[in-house]
Amino acid sequence: MTASQWTDLPLVLTSEQVAQVLQLTRRTITNMLDRGDLRGVKIGKEWRISRAELVRFVETAGTPASPSQQATGRPEVNGTPVVIDQEGILVVQSQPLEDLADFIQSEHDRRIVELIRQAGL
Repeated sequence: MTASQWTDLPLVLTSEQVAQVLQLTRRTITNMLDRGDLRGVKIGKEWRISRAELVRFVETAGTPASPSQQATGRPEVNGTPVVIDQEGILVVQSQPLEDLADFIQSEHDRRIVELIRQAGL
């Protein structure tokens, strides 16, 4: 598979295609999927991995997990809501719930500012 940019890749890849992109064996990719290091969907006997998941995996590779994330498998909250991308769905972890409305508004504002910045306005 030849791709010079992420956008050159299909939206959904097979484990074989992911192996080619990462220059690993298909078995290594399957092991990573089984362990949950790489997220995908198993359809029958075959794995499918989204391009977004592959980008997430590559961009976070080598990033150490926090101690609480290592223990619980979830990012730290520390009283602050955390946004997690779970297979293309943004999930907000928040404690207590009263902070959720303020957090959603601030996250909305932050994303609007980022979009404006990207547009060069």
